Amino acid sequence: MRKIIAILFLSIIIGLKAGAQININPGVDTTDLTIKSAIKFYTDYMGEFKGKKLPDFKKYWSEEDCKSYKIPDLSIYGVGGDYPIYAMAPIKTITYVKPLPNDMVMLKSIGGWIDTLKILNVMYLSNHLIKKDKNQQLHFVKPTTFYKKDWQHKDLRNIHYTFPKKHIFNKKIADSLIAQVEKLEKDWELKPIQIEYVFAPTYDEIQQIRGFDFTLGLGNREKPSGLSNQTDNIVYGAGNGENYFHEIVHIYLNPIHPKSPLNEGLAVFYGGSMGQNLSWHIKRVKAYLKNHPEINLNKPQEFYFMDNYTNPLSTIQGLLCNLVYKKDGIKGLKRLMTYTNVNEVYEKEFGLDLKNLNKGLRALIDSQ
Repeated sequence: MRKIIAILFLSIIIGLKAGAQININPGVDTTDLTIKSAIKFYTDYMGEFKGKKLPDFKKYWSEEDCKSYKIPDLSIYGVGGDYPIYAMAPIKTITYVKPLPNDMVMLKSIGGWIDTLKILNVMYLSNHLIKKDKNQQLHFVKPTTFYKKDWQHKDLRNIHYTFPKKHIFNKKIADSLIAQVEKLEKDWELKPIQIEYVFAPTYDEIQQIRGFDFTLGLGNREKPSGLSNQTDNIVYGAGNGENYFHEIVHIYLNPIHPKSPLNEGLAVFYGGSMGQNLSWHIKRVKAYLKNHPEINLNKPQEFYFMDNYTNPLSTIQGLLCNLVYKKDGIKGLKRLMTYTNVNEVYEKEFGLDLKNLNKGLRALIDSQ
């Protein structure tokens, strides 16, 4: 995911220089008044995305959705992070607009950027649903609402599960998540948080109900993955069924120390990553570093990708959390999360020399 975010920030820089642009693909019937009004509505909405600034949702979403969600558009943070995906794509092309029954319109678009070779790089294929209400006003419809007939719902303690109709709910796995949540609340002295937990077998399905036919990072071999929306307390999990604890940890603990550089590491410590526990990832990073002596951990933030199954940077951060926990328990973790600079963690918690961090971190990883 960090590799994807790095690519996206490159596109932001390109977008700021090039300026936003919305095109209409040949074949879209702009003489049809229904299609024409949907295109204008979509174009006005996209025009309000400027940097991190979000639109006035009341102008574009139903009153019900605006009451239920602080950010009713579930697609805005399409690949995670806190930068709207629509602000990252300077080039947008409307490819498909189709009137549907019940005064609904489906509008599809491509978002991306042009690189230095003048090649279009596709960031997403979006799928927007637009409906005309009884007052003849247009508003967007959440894909989750549109596909509601094909999804089930189940409540368990503070978790509201939403999942495909074909899935047989596994209460045993769900109970294991609840047990982890209860322990987390107890250890960190927190009250229960009402969480909407949306899961499916594949990440493609998760992105579909968020409003995308494609986002950067889809494809490749399937593996468990997830996202969390800490504004509206929504967890999206793919491939790990009823228990994607990693993203639950983000919902509970990220808001406590928003400036901590170790939030991702803490989630990996508790809930693993991509369907595997921290120990599994540490072993892979350890082996990888032995086979790649050229990697310089004096700048560990640059070691964010080794393959599609382990994020080495978040694994190292998880290792730091684990070592502190073994030494000082929850008290140590709470202390660790008060740091706002990871270099202070290396120095004060582990006594590492920042000038020779490569040697110190490698030794720390080798000791595991």
